Amino acid sequence: MTTTEENVPEEEYVSAEEYARVRDDYWRVVQESEGFDLEDVSIPSYMCGTPILVMRTYQGDGRYADHDLVNGYCMAGLQRYNIIQGTNYQLSSLIKFNVTLNCVSSYYLTLLAQDPDVSPSVKTFQVRIDENSFGRLDFTCSVARIKEEAKGEGDSAKEPFVPHYHGGPEATVPFVGDLPPWPSDANLSDGKRFYMVNRSELEANDWILTYLVLVIYSHDKRILTRDRHYQSKLEIINVVIETRADDSEPSKERLKAKSAHVYITFKGLAEPHAPRQSFEVGLHVERRAIVRRVICESTGAMSLLGKLCGGTFTGKQRFVTRGSGEEAQSSKKARTRRRS
Repeated sequence: MTTTEENVPEEEYVSAEEYARVRDDYWRVVQESEGFDLEDVSIPSYMCGTPILVMRTYQGDGRYADHDLVNGYCMAGLQRYNIIQGTNYQLSSLIKFNVTLNCVSSYYLTLLAQDPDVSPSVKTFQVRIDENSFGRLDFTCSVARIKEEAKGEGDSAKEPFVPHYHGGPEATVPFVGDLPPWPSDANLSDGKRFYMVNRSELEANDWILTYLVLVIYSHDKRILTRDRHYQSKLEIINVVIETRADDSEPSKERLKAKSAHVYITFKGLAEPHAPRQSFEVGLHVERRAIVRRVICESTGAMSLLGKLCGGTFTGKQRFVTRGSGEEAQSSKKARTRRRS
């Protein structure tokens, strides 16, 4: 028998009151954990298919989609912590993560990292990433902390929990608005604004490769279906850092500047993909990417915004940006049949 609104028995419906109760109970548990390390929390099977917003949990065993993206988010969170704290924690492994099921998602990552200069043992970290746009690198990292530190904050020190972080860190010119065009040779000769990263620094700062992979993968999440080994083919030719610091600052300080544009020239990407753009094909082609990093002085939130350069624009470009995230309320009965 075909199920329709007319022939579904009344007892098969989920009332608005029950829907609200299950939703509120679920998000109460999520709020208590701030979105991290959710254990044995779910909604009843008969509520599956309703417009209730839930998160999905994955273990860090690699059996999940967007592995390169998730790994990059972990490393970006650790970089935020390292810049602020003056440490050098490196990713050891991902334990698990929770993610909201949207076109632009929020990731709550639990991972292990180690800094040999601090301790020989690994530490458990919590990292929160909130995407701002679909189809390009654009996110905010509002949490990057050692898990033990979160326990000592106390309820009074915590902000009210919301599933999505709205907005980004405050910044000043030139680190606001759209990303800048690629600088001219004349501009690059200005040593007070631009610093050419040398080869030894490039090898010692693996976050630069992380930025490049995040730009490529954010633009093209199907790249692994065409080339599972694309990362091993990437070759960074040179990197220029634009900061507000003058040339009296040592290179180490400019590399970890809280506000910076990172200009990356590379090759080894056979066929770049980006919304409404076409690129010359070939591993030999030199390509360019720009990434902006901004870390807020007051909150510590870090944003990354990036793009591939050099493509031919093929039409009007649209990005899906995150809305308010507010869940629509309904006074009517949820028209979802129980699935027992």
